[in-house]
Amino acid sequence: MTTDYSVQVRYQLAFTLGEIISTARREAIQRLTIQDGHDPWMRLAIFSSLARDGGAVFEALGSNAEFRKSQAGDLFLQQLAEQVGAANHKGEVAGILKAIDELAPAEKEQAVKWVESLAKKQKGAAKKILLAAAGGKAAELLDGLILDATRVASNDKAAINERVQAIRTLRLATFKRVSKLLGKLLQLQQPTPVQAAALDTLASFPEPSVAEMTLTAWPGFSPTLRKRAIELLLSRPRWIEPFLDAVETNKVGRGELDAARLELLKQHPDKQVALRVKSLFGQTAFGDRAAIVKRYQPALKLKGDPQRGKELFKKTCSACHLLDGVGTAVGADLNGVRNQGAAALLLNVLDPNRDVKPKFLNYVLEITDGRVLSGLIRSESANTITLRLADGKELTLQRVEIEQMRSTQLSFMPQGVEKQLDLQAMSDLLAYLVKQQ
Repeated sequence: MTTDYSVQVRYQLAFTLGEIISTARREAIQRLTIQDGHDPWMRLAIFSSLARDGGAVFEALGSNAEFRKSQAGDLFLQQLAEQVGAANHKGEVAGILKAIDELAPAEKEQAVKWVESLAKKQKGAAKKILLAAAGGKAAELLDGLILDATRVASNDKAAINERVQAIRTLRLATFKRVSKLLGKLLQLQQPTPVQAAALDTLASFPEPSVAEMTLTAWPGFSPTLRKRAIELLLSRPRWIEPFLDAVETNKVGRGELDAARLELLKQHPDKQVALRVKSLFGQTAFGDRAAIVKRYQPALKLKGDPQRGKELFKKTCSACHLLDGVGTAVGADLNGVRNQGAAALLLNVLDPNRDVKPKFLNYVLEITDGRVLSGLIRSESANTITLRLADGKELTLQRVEIEQMRSTQLSFMPQGVEKQLDLQAMSDLLAYLVKQQ
């Protein structure tokens, strides 16, 4: 059936092979991959059937020079190595390590890609231990990759995009090896993308000192970086107490935390943490929504300036909404706002949790590496879920990495927008939105 003329038949076969217990299924998957692996939907179906035998299939396809050198083959093997690394079954990993060992010296670049993909989802020192235990050249290649990344990341004269990529590669190292460098990369003198990449890399390490490093650098963070830093500090239980200490001593302002994260903390499984949060922030940190909506009603009677409103939209709303070609299409489609009117728009802006569509609900994901992530589910496939975090970053997770997922029943859109908009500014913003008709 791998040669059936109908792509629909082959597509269904790719899914069905995952339920078959037979050595012949490997050969069928390999044939489908070589024939149809260029198609993203077919790759999705094939990956869903490789919860087992991924290492054996990788070894077989990796030995096929024509396939591994093709664009589709190169992408497939990298994605399969990442999936196998995330599952971390030693027998499966061994198949990829063997394929790496068998590559010729001239194909070092290919080998490095495979090593990086395999180690990408591994945790801490386990990356190094796993590859070193297998012998061969995988551990040597990983070490060289980290050395190169360290050199580029610390070079202030290198292109920013090259430094960012190098900093992200540093998560393949042990924390002890790169912690000092990452601390330097958080400093105010560094470009914002470099600081952001350093925060992202730090988030992959579970060490307690990550919180201390982040809070030490806090004064040099812009508002966007502070959102990212808060996501980091609240992603692991052991980092929450240092964060709350910083709030209590006014090193971090109470207004820095959005409503969704605050509500999660108030419901924290650790009762001591929940009580401390309620004490620090109070029960109505973001105010009575009905009272705030009432307070802003005069904005509907003011004469708003659409041009000023457009600038406010860019500053306040464009991180999640797209309008006039400006922004990012994450939240609700604003092209239909003409049908709502200014009063309804005001209510939606000030009280986003009043009526939330399921696709805009905030979700909490507990990850196998100990992190707790909160965000909007942007997309999902048979094997992955892509999460949009509050700081705008998107993260794609293998399903095998996710221990638990639940909805907060709150909107991804944060409460508290009124803190950035007085009555006239709100009138300007509404004038711009209504003008879209």
